[in-house]
Amino acid sequence: MNLAYEIRDLRFSYDNSTALFIEELLIPSGRIVALLGPNGSGKTTLLHNLAFLVVPQTGTIKFFGELQTHRNLLDLRRKVGLLLQVPYLFHETVLANVMWGLRVRGIPRNRSREIARATLEQVGLSGFEKRFARSLSGGESQRVALARALALEPEVLLLDEPTNHLDKESAERIEEIVIELNRGYDKTVVIATHDAQTVQKLAHQVINLCDGRMVNDLSSSSSCADPDYNNSRK
Repeated sequence: MNLAYEIRDLRFSYDNSTALFIEELLIPSGRIVALLGPNGSGKTTLLHNLAFLVVPQTGTIKFFGELQTHRNLLDLRRKVGLLLQVPYLFHETVLANVMWGLRVRGIPRNRSREIARATLEQVGLSGFEKRFARSLSGGESQRVALARALALEPEVLLLDEPTNHLDKESAERIEEIVIELNRGYDKTVVIATHDAQTVQKLAHQVINLCDGRMVNDLSSSSSCADPDYNNSRK
């Protein structure tokens, strides 16, 4: 089995308070994996560790067999795409937003434009190139942000509540894109969500999180079984 991630004894803390402790987590390559749990369960913190945006206090993360170190953090970050729950779009056109990361990496303008147009077509936004990104609907904004991430050809795509606060049609469009990315491009996708229905539609593997730890069943913890469960730690 080819593994995208292999995590052992990972502990991450905020102000000496443990937000995440994962004894062992194996994420196979080419799968859609869901991180399921309520707000405060550690989903976003785990995503940030998987994106190499933070460094755990203890434990190890291997990415396609390569051990994370302080020396290779930047290189590993460039191999992962992260879509935030509320994506930030620049006061620019849709095309300029999607081209941004390519230009930062030194890709020539003509080539960047070509890649950006192709990626917008991939997410169903052909013809949106000249529209201003800040004028778009929530679902359209999510797809622009997704296109911007995909344009960089990440080996793994991380999505933080990608359908949250979207209408049904927009949410279904995002789900269709995720399925196509996985089936058509063998893309490894990790989705953080509190929505069990999204999990049922998309995921090959489900990781239940409660209070920063993996659990077999969310109902085994009264705090995570409570739909009103909330915690400042996320």
